[in-house]
Amino acid sequence: MENKFIYRAGIKRVTNCMRNHGIKANIRKKKHNRIKRHKEYINDNLLNGQFDRQNKNEVWVTDTTEVLYGSEQVRKVRVHVVMDLYGRYILSHNISATETATAAIEAFKRAFKVEPGAQPMIHTDRGAAYCSKVFNDYLAEQNCIHSMSHPGHPWENSPIERWWNDFKLVWLAKRARSKSLSELEQSVQQAIKYFNTERAYASKNGLTAEKFRAQAA
Repeated sequence: MENKFIYRAGIKRVTNCMRNHGIKANIRKKKHNRIKRHKEYINDNLLNGQFDRQNKNEVWVTDTTEVLYGSEQVRKVRVHVVMDLYGRYILSHNISATETATAAIEAFKRAFKVEPGAQPMIHTDRGAAYCSKVFNDYLAEQNCIHSMSHPGHPWENSPIERWWNDFKLVWLAKRARSKSLSELEQSVQQAIKYFNTERAYASKNGLTAEKFRAQAA
């Protein structure tokens, strides 16, 4: 018969013995995901590169970019714009400290004030603000379908990318940096007015974005 030696010891005694003899337990620690999980709304690229539209308010595209202002202390903000693909006309903009769903929604609220009752397809990238539940719930309330570019495919929203390029190279680069947020706001407003109503485009038969868009029914 096998002899068994049973010795009972409390956890404190075991801990002291392990510490005195340099013994460590090989226990796999549970990994904690520190990333806050949230429900994302991911949609297909329904626009599929069909940027040339026949009428206004068929498709609106949107995006945001970082802009600097200030002289002694440089600050960063995000500028949001909403563009109607017909005529590449900027309907609205919004400036916010960071890129949030609230800031994106505000840009669209201003766009719908310009075109009340419109129900366009909305095309965005897959930024966190555009994937959020609150943003997608807002679009659903406006009866708008949401189309999204694939990750790392900026050309799938190329009209707005080209507008940002013009905004930075044709407008901002030729002017002194705005000293205050109010100056930046004024500069953005002037830029939108210039690209909408003053600059003529060969692709629009020599018309401005505003005059080209006015041809729509």
